[in-house]
Amino acid sequence: MAQRYQTQFDSFEGLETVVQAIEGFSQERFLASLHLNNRRTAIDIAALDTKLLGAIANLQEQHAQLLDFSLTFNSQFVTRNNHYFNSAHQLLRKIHSGVTQMKDIYKRFTPNSSTTVPASIQDYTPPSIFERSSLGIAPYTRPMYGLDAYSPEVQRLCMDMKRFFDMLRESLLVCLEVIRQEQYIRRDPNQCTELYHDFKEENYLRIRKHINSIRLNTSEFSPDNNPAIDLRQASESEEEFSQKGFHNLEFDDVCSLATKELVEEEQRGIYTAEELQLFAEDREKISSVRYIITHFDEYLPANPRRKTVPADYVACLMGWCEIPIKKNLAFVNYFAATYKKANGQYKPPSNSAVNVKKRTSWKGLSEFEQVISQWESVEIS
Repeated sequence: MAQRYQTQFDSFEGLETVVQAIEGFSQERFLASLHLNNRRTAIDIAALDTKLLGAIANLQEQHAQLLDFSLTFNSQFVTRNNHYFNSAHQLLRKIHSGVTQMKDIYKRFTPNSSTTVPASIQDYTPPSIFERSSLGIAPYTRPMYGLDAYSPEVQRLCMDMKRFFDMLRESLLVCLEVIRQEQYIRRDPNQCTELYHDFKEENYLRIRKHINSIRLNTSEFSPDNNPAIDLRQASESEEEFSQKGFHNLEFDDVCSLATKELVEEEQRGIYTAEELQLFAEDREKISSVRYIITHFDEYLPANPRRKTVPADYVACLMGWCEIPIKKNLAFVNYFAATYKKANGQYKPPSNSAVNVKKRTSWKGLSEFEQVISQWESVEIS
């Protein structure tokens, strides 16, 4: 048997619906909902008001905790919360008493909220109680009399309910804003990557004394056992991984990934993973090519009208480095990044321009014999 209404709303859209419902609260809606159950006594009303006052006191404290949590939530790549996949859930946990009390209020003031539907109805999706309740945004019958015509108990309950809903609305708006910020950050690969780097740096401070004793050939660092490592290996770039992983991975899994990368970086020394892959882990060649690219302008013939690095010189360097065809694009990108970092004077050539200039052999061409000779004699102290 299925419930007629559902009260969960731990999603961005659900939060928006509840805020809309709360904003629709009024004295008239309260009185209209009150009349849907005429069996309530003054004692029932007073008991509910007492419970509501307790919820208001708790919500004041929890709202302060939520504000504090909201200041740091989006500055963390991942959090320690088990519900890492649902940011709304994390935020709502901070105001759990208020959320629980609100659900209870809507159940009390919505008729048949706990009745069931026939089991024969397949795939029944209960509507949101916050949309169907006359307390919120559903149509309602206007009461014949104003609040002044009711008992002091009813008047106090209405005023306290307004106080409660106003306070809860402020908390839910904080939740919505934090989730909007999260969505904005996730659209920015650079910001996501910065957050991952911050996490990685914090992890380094924790393990730096033990980094040389960590062995990576254990199940802990296997992608089969670690979703973060698996996602990193499946991603084409660190930026892609950071966007997908931001607030979507377990804290401990990302710790293991960061540890693995830190150990690998320590073992690589001054060489990047990209360089080791591009040059088949030939560290001597990497050092030479780095030097050549950072001083590339010195190898170019004088030309006062030049604006771009000659594509044939880059193609010549690629041929001299014996870069496999499948890694040609990676080399051109590596050249451009290294050259720019060294503050080269000109604009690096495009990959298509370099491809046009590729030759089977460069030796024997008088224009390049001297520059190739200079490259072969480069010594790195």
